Amino acid sequence: MHRHDRPPSLCSVPSVLDRIRSLRLRKVRDQSGLHFVEGPRAVLSAVDASIPLDTLVYSDVLCQLPAAQHRVRLAKREGIPVARVTPEQFRSISWTPRASGLGAIVRQHWTPLDRIEPRRGLCWVAVGRVRSPGNLGTILRTAEAVGAGGAIFLGGEADPFDPDVVRATMGGLFRLQIVRTSIPELAVWARRHGCRVIGTSPSASALYTEVPVRAPLVVLFGEERHGLTSEELALCTHTARIPILGRADSLNVGVAAGVMLYEVLRRGG
Repeated sequence: MHRHDRPPSLCSVPSVLDRIRSLRLRKVRDQSGLHFVEGPRAVLSAVDASIPLDTLVYSDVLCQLPAAQHRVRLAKREGIPVARVTPEQFRSISWTPRASGLGAIVRQHWTPLDRIEPRRGLCWVAVGRVRSPGNLGTILRTAEAVGAGGAIFLGGEADPFDPDVVRATMGGLFRLQIVRTSIPELAVWARRHGCRVIGTSPSASALYTEVPVRAPLVVLFGEERHGLTSEELALCTHTARIPILGRADSLNVGVAAGVMLYEVLRRGG
């Protein structure tokens, strides 16, 4: 952890609470490069992953977990701004059904595409436009669970630092490298490194159990309603179909990600 040099006014309770509320807006998150995480699991996962803490906020009445209380004491020693708030103040900024009493403003952790290792982890996961924060969080949580190297975001629509996405990852977000790039840039990168790019599509001829999954590998998931776009399909070296025997015309993208990624783990892990 690095010492933070902050004027005392930035650690005043009203200022901290206002900053946290402002981070509900994506525009503010994008401009500041910060986001808010809530709960001991999320905060401690960020610390374990060496994600820089900007400010810590806690209620000693709500937060009784010894590990969380220890983290608060360490933050004070390290010079990280810490705001002690009442339970009511913490509930006023809480985005969860049950206020945990511990939260932190943390730095977004982006990695440039040209600085990632194609063979890092089991594979890389790529997503374009995923509408549901819950679905996106599920994909990222599953990617971390199977040991993926990270997640590549195509275009600017999906936001991995949306609070609902962060919450759905259950701390897994912080153990993944996060990349944002364009489809043409990813195509050049994948060709340069000899990566297979597998996309899931109900119209694919090959089953998900039949496509090659040797590293270096990128697994690409499309938007919930319409699946992969034509540009995303052109990026793929292989497409895979997950069979559906009932009347549904497609699987939830989070479920499809689980099926596909665990198949990669089964054969390549």
